[in-house]
Amino acid sequence: MRKKFITLLLALAMSVSLFGCGGGQGSQPSAAPSTGADNPSTDNPGGGEGVDYSGMKIAVLLAGPANDNGWNATAYNALTNICNKYGLEPLAYSESVAASDMEEFLRGYAQDGYDMIVGHGSQFVDAIHAVAPQFPDSKFVVSFAGEGTEQSPNVAGVGPVNSGFLAGAVAASASKSGKIVMLGGEDTPSIAELVDMFEPGAKYINPDITVETAYIGTLTDADRAKEVALGYTNQGFDVLCASANNAGLGVLQAADEAGVYAIGYNADQYDQAPDAVIVSVVRNFEGMFDNIFQEIAAGTFEPKIYSYGLKDNGTILSDWHGWDEKLPEAKSAMDQLFADLESGKLDK
Repeated sequence: MRKKFITLLLALAMSVSLFGCGGGQGSQPSAAPSTGADNPSTDNPGGGEGVDYSGMKIAVLLAGPANDNGWNATAYNALTNICNKYGLEPLAYSESVAASDMEEFLRGYAQDGYDMIVGHGSQFVDAIHAVAPQFPDSKFVVSFAGEGTEQSPNVAGVGPVNSGFLAGAVAASASKSGKIVMLGGEDTPSIAELVDMFEPGAKYINPDITVETAYIGTLTDADRAKEVALGYTNQGFDVLCASANNAGLGVLQAADEAGVYAIGYNADQYDQAPDAVIVSVVRNFEGMFDNIFQEIAAGTFEPKIYSYGLKDNGTILSDWHGWDEKLPEAKSAMDQLFADLESGKLDK
């Protein structure tokens, strides 16, 4: 009956899909970022030998489409890979979830016995805390809740910090004009945190660089984002970066059209504009979610904020796709930044 309940909800919502790891309707989300030598995964302290993962189930709620090649795709891909890694049943996911439907879908997953239920974005905080106390056997994860957010006994926040710092640093390292910009989609706490860190990251590389930050006012309108971004390229800004979900694709299009550089965000966005995207700042949700999942399986889950900085590989750089050879000074500057992290000179 519970599965029928979930199916009915999905049919009524229409904008939301519930499918397996093989994907939902339409095109597939982009592949998860590499976690090889250049992109090490986060350590996994929670699990261990003898932990039984059989029968465990994971679900995720997304505020946008799972194939947005950005924020939502990072969670879909990361959790899909975890399902595959541990031989779980296919990932259950609901995409483009409206605020009015959040509690209903969370409750449906919990009633169906999902062990780990992820709300991917700070907009899910209130709904999760409203539902979680009713289902103590399920663990709820928000990516990301602020440090001051009180956690229910079966709720944790997880997310990277200082990703905006890395974006600013790599943008400054690539700029020729000395003018760079970071555009946030909407002025929400989770986006504002990274937008605010963009300038300190840029100044770490070049104290004299000109940095602008602004908000587009949308997470979905790529045309609007492109228009805003072109306003900056017309003023001589030669490196653009955006954290704006699907709207951010418009910023990449603007960079491509204007012949300037772009920094991809959340996922490896090189394929979206290969003549503009020199590298992407990838938030390593696969490593972070894996840690939480292992702790749930091992019974060591804690109701707290699990924060991962640059030094913890919470944020990593994608492959440079050949741009490291075209921009060797930028690559060298990033190598030095990561060396500073390793040595403790930089604490982020």
